[in-house]
Parts: sequence; structure tokens; C-alpha cells
Amino acid sequence: MTIRSIPPKSGKKSEILYGVDNAVGRGVYFMSNVKNKMDICFDHRAPSIVIDVEEYRKGYTDIRKRGGKIRAFTEITKDNIHYCKKLMKLVDELRHLDGVKGGIAVNETEYMATTLLEEAKPLTQVIYSNVREVVEQGQYIFDTLWNNAMPAEQRIKEIEQGLEPEVFQIVSDPNESTQILLDLAKSVKQESLILLPNDKAMVRVEKLGVIDYVIKASQENNATIKIICPLSN
Repeated sequence: MTIRSIPPKSGKKSEILYGVDNAVGRGVYFMSNVKNKMDICFDHRAPSIVIDVEEYRKGYTDIRKRGGKIRAFTEITKDNIHYCKKLMKLVDELRHLDGVKGGIAVNETEYMATTLLEEAKPLTQVIYSNVREVVEQGQYIFDTLWNNAMPAEQRIKEIEQGLEPEVFQIVSDPNESTQILLDLAKSVKQESLILLPNDKAMVRVEKLGVIDYVIKASQENNATIKIICPLSN
């Protein structure tokens, strides 16, 4: 399949393109305009598309031949890991993020997005814009998600070695944090280490039932429970 580059009509505009020729053609045009960088994110189906569809694979290769940099993130899974390993050779940096939906791409002056992705098949619908405000918004979205993504090498290691994913998260919602704390207390099997910032925190976790759960774990599972907390009346 050979698809020609399809530029937009003159002027600043946003538009939706339908059909393989139009969608892929605009993608070819978009990649040909990359001067210094292309930032792109897409769901777990997209790595197969980049690798198996010649127009996309060649577009990535040409960008890097011209000295452009490509940052990409996707959801790396057991099913697409072999495609992701190949994709790592086409981009400068690949990262993993759970639950990515659809895809967006941003270069210096343009924005593209799609909600329709099929394994190893060309796109059939894309959203395109060269309006500055849209491009800036797309870049902001990408950068925000990029900062929360993990290196592809780490995710691949987790999958291949069967490791439990490492998670570090700050939970600000009181209801969610309460449920997490209770779930942790209920799941104690061998050891629990609890660090509390002040005496009021001890009162709060006791009212929630956390202390009762860790006492139960100590009695029923012979678990070791250690709590550090400032003491007061």
C-alpha cells in the first residue's frame, strides 16, 4: 500500500478526516513536517500499527534520519511486548502508562488525534489541527501524562520476570485514602509497619478500625505489628 501525503487546505483549521487514504495521508504529511520533535501517545493496539504499516514505520525512520526526536508512550502488555521492543528502536524514548485510550500526536506546529485503532491496521479516522491553541493544549496533555509514565524497560522487566508493578501514588481524596488504609490493614499476613505523624492520627486510625484489623492479624496470623507514634494523654 502506497499512500500519498495529504496536506490541509491553506489557512489555520481543525478538521476530521475519514477513510484510510485521507487518514494515513494526513499522518504522512504530519510526520514530514516534523523538524525537531514529535511527541505521541497511543493505546496498546498502536505499536503493531507503527511496526506493520509501512507508511508509519517509514515516517518514524525518516524523522530520526533528519535529526528529529520522538518521544512515545503506550500501554505495554504481554500481548504487545514484542511490538514494543521493535518500537523502542524507532523512537528515542518509550514509556508505559496504564489505560491509554486512543492516541494523540504533536509536532512543532500541528496536532493529530484518533479514537479508532485496530491491531496492525492503518487508521481510518483522524482529527487534525494546525491551530496554535489546539497544538499547545495537546502538548500540555502529552507532557502531563508523560511525567506519570514509567520507562518501557522497567515495564518490560516486570512482565518478563513476573514482578509485581511498583506503584508510588499520592492519594488526596479522603474517601479513597481511607479505603486503601483499611484494605492494607485487612491484608496483613506477616508484618505491618505503621508510622503515624502525631497522636491525632492514632485516634483517627483507631476510629476507622485499622487498629482492630492489625490486632486481629497479630492474633490470628501471628503477624508482627510495629507502630511508631508520638505519645500524649
